[in-house]
Amino acid sequence: MSLTSQIEWAGSPFMRFAQKSIPNAAAVTLVHDGVRKQALRTKSSHTGKRPDWGLIGTSIDFRLRLSFATEDLVPVSARRGHAALTRDHPEASPLLGELTAAIASVLAEFPAQPADRIELPESMENDLLRLCVVAGQLDQLYRSYLHVIDKTPLLEGGKAVTFDQARKQVPWFVIDQLHDQVCLANTGLGQLRADARTARSGMSFSGSDAIGGADADLLVDGLLLDFKSTHAATTITKSDVYQLAGYTLLDFDDEHHIDHVGIYWTRHGIKRTFSLPGFFELLGATETVPELRAGLRAELTAYNDQQRRDRDAARTAAGHREAVDAAALHESHEEIPVRRIHRARRWLSRVVQR
Repeated sequence: MSLTSQIEWAGSPFMRFAQKSIPNAAAVTLVHDGVRKQALRTKSSHTGKRPDWGLIGTSIDFRLRLSFATEDLVPVSARRGHAALTRDHPEASPLLGELTAAIASVLAEFPAQPADRIELPESMENDLLRLCVVAGQLDQLYRSYLHVIDKTPLLEGGKAVTFDQARKQVPWFVIDQLHDQVCLANTGLGQLRADARTARSGMSFSGSDAIGGADADLLVDGLLLDFKSTHAATTITKSDVYQLAGYTLLDFDDEHHIDHVGIYWTRHGIKRTFSLPGFFELLGATETVPELRAGLRAELTAYNDQQRRDRDAARTAAGHREAVDAAALHESHEEIPVRRIHRARRWLSRVVQR
């Protein structure tokens, strides 16, 4: 179960811990710091169909990550989606390598430009955006394979498309939507990029496996930044609060040295950040961040240990039932000829007595 799933499920071990240890999520959502914009009007696709906003959101995440860090050209989630696709469609095997090489080629041609500029020259930008959309389609297969496989553009007529087909089939409406957001990032993220000394993207945490996976968008010089591509107003929701807190606390061993957390709304070009002490103080935490991390680790460890014990007990019980059923079946098979013999004897006895 991912961090998002644990946030959505009130009975999850993370949410039980959060409600007890950081109970005042509303204190963050109610902060009025002047950094806020109203909801945007949703645009319609030129085809009349509802756009895949989730795919657009994932694609802009991937594109903005590449503005700061390029050690992971195709995110691990997309690579896992490709592995899932290849298991059922071996002909899709070359897609990942060709996608990675194409992204590297675009970035290698990156022209000299100001450090605070996110957007590439138009033709290069559009090429890179197409590649990010293909990566986003692979990400969808990883996160929701059974729901996506029947409608993914990466399949046509029951077979995987070629890399060139995958790149060309990206609609211009999607490219335009993404390009608008990249232009906004020149202002919204440009200075952060210009000042950055170190940056990492798509990082997991030492506690990620304990909740079935959790990877953050971007870490720049201690600032953990999550991207939101919603049309809604730039209001921090409780889910956003728990997501930022969860990422921070899952860094059990302080590997990433997070000292600020924040959200960047890609459609608004707005960024809001909090210092880590101020963030957890607003949340009503009475323990230090190291103490909170230790508490969450203990909570998740106890929960997962109990889950394993329950699974082992269920397997043992299932094995016992199978053994009992097999014994009963064997016994019944043995009884059938015995009953037949008894019936034959009774018949023969009656015949002889006549």
